Amino acid sequence: MTTSQKQNPPSHIPLGLILPAAEYGSVDQRFRGIVLEQSVDFDPRSCANARRSRFATLVIDGPRTPMLLFAIQLGDALLSWLADPAESGISDAIDGWNANGSVSMALSGKETHLFVIPLTRKIDKTELLRPVKPVQSSDVFTTQAIETFTAGAIGEILDLPPSAKANYCLIHSAGVAAALERQGYEAKYVAKENKFLAEKSYLATVTSDYVWTPGR
Repeated sequence: MTTSQKQNPPSHIPLGLILPAAEYGSVDQRFRGIVLEQSVDFDPRSCANARRSRFATLVIDGPRTPMLLFAIQLGDALLSWLADPAESGISDAIDGWNANGSVSMALSGKETHLFVIPLTRKIDKTELLRPVKPVQSSDVFTTQAIETFTAGAIGEILDLPPSAKANYCLIHSAGVAAALERQGYEAKYVAKENKFLAEKSYLATVTSDYVWTPGR
């Protein structure tokens, strides 16, 4: 019997959400449409008085499939969400942001804090979604997204200086959720840390560590 070892996948992947603003119960009329949410490792209140903000979108032409990156710079914080452009909810979110002239965002630390990021110009959805194939596999996208995170490539793609408040996540859409499960990940909410992540099960990790080849 012989064995061959390969690199382990990451034990956990930070997940983000896109949810209707109504889910947050905000009384601020500016907070509306579809919300980008993610957990952060810093106190979101530190961004409350930020004097500058910027929202950017970027198509990443991956080796196997295109990926969509949403990035928000809020003061000295840099937040990014990697999304599957083939998911219908992504197109709907962009339509809402353009209609509102802003992007609503929720950052979760010990508590969840809400922000509204003005758009300086409308998002060109046609250009963003142009590379999407008629039939795009969520499994291929999710695998490539995990590889991008593992390689630490998000910072290089954005070409911005390192920030202590840099956070990234993978948007937990229906297709991504199913693909993660097939790869042995379980999406879970860690209440103590107010974090949402996909965790690799121990059994799946052990199974992927070694490939058994029968002796001949």
